[in-house]
Amino acid sequence: MTNEAPNPMPEAATSFVIRHSAAAVLCLCIAGCAFFPPLGSKRLKTDVAALHGTAPAKWAALPGIPKSAATGWLDEFGSSRLPALVQQAVAANPSLKATAARVEQARAQLMQAGSGLFPALTSSGSASRTQSPGDQRFPGINPIANRFNGNYLNLSWEIDFWGRVADTRRAAKAGSEAAEEDWHAARLSLASTTVQTAVSLAEAESLLALAQSNVTTRKVQLGILERQMDRGIEPERAALDVSLSRADLARAESTVQQRRATADQTRRTLETLLGGYPAGTERGLGSLPSLKRGIPAGLPSEMLLRRPDLRAAERRLASALASESAAKKAMLPSIRLTGSAGRTSQQIEQIIRPESAIWNLGTQVGQTLFQGGLLKAGVDLQRGRYHEILQTYADSVLTAFREVETALAAEQFLLQQESALERAASEAERAEQLALSQYEKGLSEVLTLLDTRQRAFDARSTLTSVKAQRLRNRAALHLALGGEF
Repeated sequence: MTNEAPNPMPEAATSFVIRHSAAAVLCLCIAGCAFFPPLGSKRLKTDVAALHGTAPAKWAALPGIPKSAATGWLDEFGSSRLPALVQQAVAANPSLKATAARVEQARAQLMQAGSGLFPALTSSGSASRTQSPGDQRFPGINPIANRFNGNYLNLSWEIDFWGRVADTRRAAKAGSEAAEEDWHAARLSLASTTVQTAVSLAEAESLLALAQSNVTTRKVQLGILERQMDRGIEPERAALDVSLSRADLARAESTVQQRRATADQTRRTLETLLGGYPAGTERGLGSLPSLKRGIPAGLPSEMLLRRPDLRAAERRLASALASESAAKKAMLPSIRLTGSAGRTSQQIEQIIRPESAIWNLGTQVGQTLFQGGLLKAGVDLQRGRYHEILQTYADSVLTAFREVETALAAEQFLLQQESALERAASEAERAEQLALSQYEKGLSEVLTLLDTRQRAFDARSTLTSVKAQRLRNRAALHLALGGEF
C-alpha cells in the first residue's frame, strides 16, 4: 500500500486565508486601541485622591447605593402615614419625572456617541431614463437610454485608531452615570423635603390647636370678668380687667388666623410636592411623630460617598477628562474606510445577472494642517472645563461635611433645648394654675394672670416648634448622609 501525501492547499485559497487573517488581526488591533484609557487618567486619580484626602478618615472606592437609601430611614419617625406620603411624592412629583427624563436623554446621547465605533452602512437604489439629441453623430443608437441601479450598499467607517471616538463615548457614559446619580439625589431630596413639609404641616396644625384652645380659655375668662362688672363689683377695677382681657383675647384670635394661614400654605405646598392640585385638603400626619432612636456614635466619613451629588460630581469629572482626551486626539490623523457594492444595468431584467455587479473599496487618511487654532482651543476649553468641575467637586465635598457636621451638632442642641423647654412648659402651666387660684381669691391682679397664661402658651408653642425642628433636622441629616445610618 502506497502512502501518498495529501494535496497541498491551492495557492488561491492560501492567499485568501492569509489576506482575511491579516485583515482580521488588523481590525482587532485597531479595535483594541479603543480600550486604552483616556489621556490624563493618572491625573484624574491623583486629583480625586487629593479630594478624598480632605476627609477625617481615608475614603475608599465608591460603594454601591442600596435600594433603600432614599426611603429606608422613614421608619425612624414612627409614623405609618409618612412613608405613604413619600411614596406618593416619588411616584407623582413632576420635578422628579423631569429628572428621570434627563436620564433617558443621557442614555440616548450615550448611544449616539457609541455609534461612531461601528461602520455606517446605507442602502439605496435608483432608476433613470435619458434622451440624447436627435442629430447625434452615431446613427443607429437609440436616443433614449435607461439605467437601473439596485441593491447599493454604501460603507463608511472611521477607524478609531487613536481612541478618540472611544473617549467621546466614555465622556457620554460618565455623563449618563452622572444623570442617574442626579436622579438618585433628586429622589432623596424629594423624600427629605416631603418629610420636612409634612412635619411642618403637623407643627402648624398643633400650634393652631394650641391657639384655638388659648382663645377658648380667654373667652371663658372674659365672660367671668364681664359678669363681675355687670354686678358692680369694684367697677373701676372690673372695667380695667375687662379691657385688658378683651385686648388679650383679640391678640389670641389674631394668632389663630395667622396660624391658620401658615397651616393652609404648608398644606398646599405639601400637595404640590405630592404631584396633586393644591386644593388645601391634604390631611397630612395629623400630629407630630416621635423619633424611635438617636443617632449612632462614630458615623464613618465614608458614608458620605453614598451621597448621589458627590457621585455625580465625580462622574462629571471623569466625563470632562475623557472629553479633553478626545479633543487632544482630534489633532491626530484620521483613517476612514469607504466602500460600495451593487448592480447596474440598462435593462431591469438583466440587473440580477453576475456581470451587472459593481463594487469599490477605498481608504482615506486625513490630517488637519491649519484651522486658525480651532483644535488647540478645543483642548484648552475641555481642560478648563475639567478644572472647573474639579473645583466644583471640591466645594461639594466641603459642603457635604459642613451639612453633616451641622446636622449632628444641631441634633444635640435641639435635644437639650427640648428638654429645657419641657421643664419650662411644666413650670409655666403650674404658674398659670397658681395665678388663677390667687386671682380668684383676690390676692393678685389680672395682669399677673394674663402674663402667666401668655407665658404658658408661649412655652407650649415653643416646645412644639422645637420638637418639629428636631424632626426636620433628622430628615436633613439623612439627606446629608445620602441615606440611612
